[in-house]
Amino acid sequence: MIASICRRVASDDELAQCLDIRRKVFVQEQHLFEHSDQDEYDRQAIHIAAFYQSRIIGTVRVYQDAVGIWWGGRLAVLKRYRGRAGRDLVIAAVALVKLQGAEHFYANILSENLNFFKNLGWRPVGDAFLLHGRQHMLVEADLA
Repeated sequence: MIASICRRVASDDELAQCLDIRRKVFVQEQHLFEHSDQDEYDRQAIHIAAFYQSRIIGTVRVYQDAVGIWWGGRLAVLKRYRGRAGRDLVIAAVALVKLQGAEHFYANILSENLNFFKNLGWRPVGDAFLLHGRQHMLVEADLA
């Protein structure tokens, strides 16, 4: 497993690296998007990066949708660094939204990743649904 250090993105260059990782994962590898996964939430989001040996290897974003309601998404780790970095990013995201006063923290995840999130204390909400042509689940973090 790879131990990574996760923190908020601190510069435009770090954000560009995170967006590039997302493009590699969501556009090139998973084919969830044709050209870009960027959307209207990126401007308001807090972006978190995972660092390994001073290199950004993964990212996730969080944003507030309404008072107390936060969303996480775009969790992406470079293929050769998958292992613990995804776990570290999710834990960092939960910690960050707690500090922001979140009452609920949700994410739409690929159904195949449900056990990963359950192992981190998230629970499914409702039934699976199609998003970007793939089965997804709505999950909520345990903020207690």
